[in-house]
Amino acid sequence: MASAVLALTRQIWVGGGIGITPFIARMKQLAITPGSQPIDLILSVKKIEPEALVLLTADAKAANVNLHVLVDDIDGFLDGVRLRKRVPNWKSAGVWFCGPASFGQALSTDLVDQGLVASDFHQEFFNMR
Repeated sequence: MASAVLALTRQIWVGGGIGITPFIARMKQLAITPGSQPIDLILSVKKIEPEALVLLTADAKAANVNLHVLVDDIDGFLDGVRLRKRVPNWKSAGVWFCGPASFGQALSTDLVDQGLVASDFHQEFFNMR
């Protein structure tokens, strides 16, 4: 049975590389019109420029979003285990993913296998050519 959107107490946003773009737009809106749910934004990237990190951090702070940045060569790759450690109440969250399709599918499979309701994982489908 799918959980009701209103029953979810938090949101987890996962951006893989360029998949951060819609979350930046949403943070800018939340800075103007705050939301009520706690939000954790996890960005998983190969590398990030210092200037981009400064801007992203400022957007997250203005939107009251908990930002987690994982750089592959420094922090390792994001997977379900790492996500669950970073956001302990992940089962009470709607997870919103935008990034490489195979990455999203692996994350979804892992989280659902660990108890997330499948309909609480939302994925934007795209593949780089």
